[in-house]
Amino acid sequence: MKLSHLNGLRALEATLRLGSFSAAAGELGVTPAAVGQRVRVLEDYLGRPLFTRTSAGAAPTAEARQVLPVLNTGFAAIADGLERLRADQPARPIRVTMPESFAENWFSWVLAGFSAAHPAADLRLDATNRDVAFPSDTLDFAIRYGRAPGEGVSAHRLFGDSVQPVCAPDFARRHDLHPGRGDLTGVPLIHVMNRTGDPGWVGFDGWGRTFGVDPATLTHGVRFSRTGSGLQGAIAGQGLVMAGLVEAFHALRAGRLVLPFGPARRVTTHYAYRLIHAPDAPQGRLHRAFHDWVLESATGYRQDRDALLAALAEGG
Repeated sequence: MKLSHLNGLRALEATLRLGSFSAAAGELGVTPAAVGQRVRVLEDYLGRPLFTRTSAGAAPTAEARQVLPVLNTGFAAIADGLERLRADQPARPIRVTMPESFAENWFSWVLAGFSAAHPAADLRLDATNRDVAFPSDTLDFAIRYGRAPGEGVSAHRLFGDSVQPVCAPDFARRHDLHPGRGDLTGVPLIHVMNRTGDPGWVGFDGWGRTFGVDPATLTHGVRFSRTGSGLQGAIAGQGLVMAGLVEAFHALRAGRLVLPFGPARRVTTHYAYRLIHAPDAPQGRLHRAFHDWVLESATGYRQDRDALLAALAEGG
């Protein structure tokens, strides 16, 4: 069988399992049109249609639906065979880059789950925000905060973010911070500079304009160049800092930080965190496991975040 037909079977299996050409394209790292073309090549080879195409979309035929279990079994067997052939080979390092603040304040808090499940994994982390062009000779994955990338890479949206002031619980009590307060006179502020190009990211000035806080009371304070320094200063009770919810989440859940003005006084950002990689890069078992673990961790975070914000809104 020609390689193009194997590609067609892969496109068919993904489309049947995920329910659409678009969803299959996201998994395979190609465009929906490319998925449709691979399926058409397979239909030409078989001499029969596999989908009924209408203006409303494409629906699989009964014969196509019936073959899905066979395709699942077949691709699982192929993957198992490849792993057996690689069994005696040393595990290839998993090379990933992500922003330093994300690595310190989010990723490091969830990494133990992956390490416990895959103790043989050789994970090598580059904690920078430098530009990455895939395919890359030095990296397998990148986690980046930004706009959706263009074609040529596979990008999975992990979660969005918001910006809000956070501080230590004792600091909030000492300075009488509460949702109804309209100025920050006398409140020590921590500013983090050079954060991001996200047009939705705000500092104290933009947050104040959004929620009617006196701007004349928002310019004083100390300024840090690194997010981690600003968060640590807030945790130590040194001031009120504007922080991303993703970066502050674990400290908020542990009670080391609080949202003194409540969850309603948050500004939703425009960009999002994404897992990015080359669409056709060769990946071993541990690379696939890391990919899936990141997506599962992102799902768990979104659920935990929503639960925390709901509890805070209710005064919990």
